[in-house]
Amino acid sequence: MSEFVKKTIMGYKTLDGGQSDPECSHVILTLKEYEGLLQKISQAEQETRNEKRKVEEEKGASLYREQQTIQKANQAIEKWMKALEKEKAESDYQKGLNENLLRIARERANADRKLKPKKEHTGYVVVVSSEKIYRYKNRHRLESVKLWETVIQSPYSIEFPAEQAKRMILEEFFPETGEWEAARLGIKRWVAGDYEDFLSAADKDEEFMKQNAALMGYRSFRANYRDGYWEMILVHTRPLEVVPKDMRVS
Repeated sequence: MSEFVKKTIMGYKTLDGGQSDPECSHVILTLKEYEGLLQKISQAEQETRNEKRKVEEEKGASLYREQQTIQKANQAIEKWMKALEKEKAESDYQKGLNENLLRIARERANADRKLKPKKEHTGYVVVVSSEKIYRYKNRHRLESVKLWETVIQSPYSIEFPAEQAKRMILEEFFPETGEWEAARLGIKRWVAGDYEDFLSAADKDEEFMKQNAALMGYRSFRANYRDGYWEMILVHTRPLEVVPKDMRVS
């Protein structure tokens, strides 16, 4: 059993107060206690080393998992990038093929209708333009106004699906950038709605009322089965200017 002692000139003196004695300076252990203490210290040191090794192994495993995740992500990105490049190349090819087919279709349509120059002509011609009466609401009253309807024939055969033909006609006749074909007919402005919307816009801009504006809310399409081409019917506020010869039906 361990003893709590005080070191003196003559050696060690056992203290009755034990560990709590303020004069206690040393502890004398039995050999068994000493060996047990050494064993506990050794075990604690081993546990510490094991814990450090476990932490290092976990760090290594975590780093490995992270590297594996990054590698898999990079592989997936590379895979999708290759697929995207392939899709883009296919899309560009199909776009070029489609543009080439549309060009050929336009040239054939121009030749069929004797429009010259065959390769440069847009393929759009005015079939007829006539004045018609439209009803509109002015506040709480219904009133009437004379507007103009113009039928414009496109270069697209009635074999084209309706939605495709409509989309191409609008993109080409009213492009977002560049000169639009309607301007050649004197239609310089347009409103997204009907005649009421036109009046509302004109109230804010007096010059608007003086110009020939297309009312896109009245715009419609039809398939001309006699001639074999899709046509767009534009409604506008004033008569057309002199239609250029190249835009007249031959």
